[in-house]
Amino acid sequence: TQDNKFSDYTHMPKLTEPVDEQAILLYALGRESAAMSQYQDLADNTPEGPLKSVFQFLSYEEAQHMNELEKKYASLIADTG
Repeated sequence: TQDNKFSDYTHMPKLTEPVDEQAILLYALGRESAAMSQYQDLADNTPEGPLKSVFQFLSYEEAQHMNELEKKYASLIADTG
């Protein structure tokens, strides 16, 4: 995408004290989602070639991070419910 900075995709709320584990996980999930979207947008707008492959790989990696965080979040909720 043109003229977009990574930070344009990361408008996350600031964590304020006291911060619990749930708030941290939700914040991290938001950051991972933003990163995944950014890399996917870059891949979608990059011609075929090595750079497109790098952006696709990075998007996939962020999706894997989100999956792990979602598992941790589900576990946390199950433990507190």
